[in-house]
Amino acid sequence: MKKLALLFSCTLLVFSCQKVIDVDLNESNPQTVIEGNYTAEDSTVVVRITNTSSYFNSDASQTVNNADVTITDVNGLTTNVPFVEAGIYILENYAPEFDTEYILSVQANGETFSATCEMRTPVLIDDITYEFFPSIFGADAGYAPFLNYQDPADQTDFHLITLGVNSKEWSELTDILQQDDALVNGNYVERPLFGRSLFEFGDTVHMHFRTVDEKIYSYYGQAISNATGGGSSAPGNPDSNWDNGALGFFSAYSSSRKSVVIE
Repeated sequence: MKKLALLFSCTLLVFSCQKVIDVDLNESNPQTVIEGNYTAEDSTVVVRITNTSSYFNSDASQTVNNADVTITDVNGLTTNVPFVEAGIYILENYAPEFDTEYILSVQANGETFSATCEMRTPVLIDDITYEFFPSIFGADAGYAPFLNYQDPADQTDFHLITLGVNSKEWSELTDILQQDDALVNGNYVERPLFGRSLFEFGDTVHMHFRTVDEKIYSYYGQAISNATGGGSSAPGNPDSNWDNGALGFFSAYSSSRKSVVIE
């Protein structure tokens, strides 16, 4: 199947009656962008810090080096996230505690930013099944994988899903699929997943099933909508969980992975 419909550009609407529209092109007030990921899968915190560049500047965003980055657990223990290189900060072997909140704090550009995110207990993939689909929507015939899992009845869950084929993960923003349990809470879920294309006989299909908190689920929903043109004509930045005006997100998440060979 054809490819389904974080930089976001603003779109100016042209009306039949001419009108001067003043647009802030961010020429003099760059913002701090912080992308933080804490994955329970390998107990690693990775943070990337940059400054937004001018609208008229074609150079890449400026990295922020030697910031003070820390993560604090539910017990109040604060741990430094060391600077590595070019705006990247990494903390390894940081064992997660599920169903608790973590606070990521950053001191950079003379300001302090913080974001809170809950590390949820992972919901595990039970199995990957697949089904052959004839040509639909003009795409070539092929196999679609099915996500199979038991949704826990005692909690509200939010998930991000990516697929891959033959050791290559499809990880672009527009490749991310979402799943919540609003209609399936406590049920066994069997959901077909359609990615960039249907799969062929002999392919190894990979599935990455992340359990995230509601704020991150909403952030990705807005970002995906903007990236696929599903939002407003002039999309804005997704709602960040950072305070003090920083862009980006801090996501603490658990995950489950499985693979299957189509045969």
